[in-house]
Amino acid sequence: MPATWFYVVGGIVIGLLVFTIAYHLISVSIVQAQKQAALSSFNSFHSKLETVCVGEINNSMLTKLKVPEQVRVIYVTDDTINPLATVVDKIKNEETDRERTLCMQFQDEEILRCKKLTCNTTMPYMGILPESMDIEIYVRKILGQAPVKEYYLTLTKTKGDEVEVTIGEELE
Repeated sequence: MPATWFYVVGGIVIGLLVFTIAYHLISVSIVQAQKQAALSSFNSFHSKLETVCVGEINNSMLTKLKVPEQVRVIYVTDDTINPLATVVDKIKNEETDRERTLCMQFQDEEILRCKKLTCNTTMPYMGILPESMDIEIYVRKILGQAPVKEYYLTLTKTKGDEVEVTIGEELE
């Protein structure tokens, strides 16, 4: 009889261990997939900026940029070594900067992922605000949807080597 209980308890412990390992692997896989999607979206955004840059003056393009919760910030800068200390106020106030390097930083990383731009680009800081500051993200989480911020952007070439990015309304 004690041997039977030993097998039952051992089976439960092994089952919980297998479940925990599987859950961890699936979680890591989901986060990596979301990071890969963010990198793809970042590269696509960079390509669109370059396309507008090589076009005629007043050339513009409407685009949508999806920023998942793993992304801390997307912005233009000349300092590709040192990440920004704080970004929440810059994102909230839609502060702009004008530089030739487009950068993205993930929440769990200290490094910046940057790409050079042909034109000087003026654009706002973009990223996900904490749930307490962004009702859209809060509602998405309540509904069980992925916390993703969607930016509807207008890319416009304003001068010879100047591109301006503005946040607009949802695309039709």
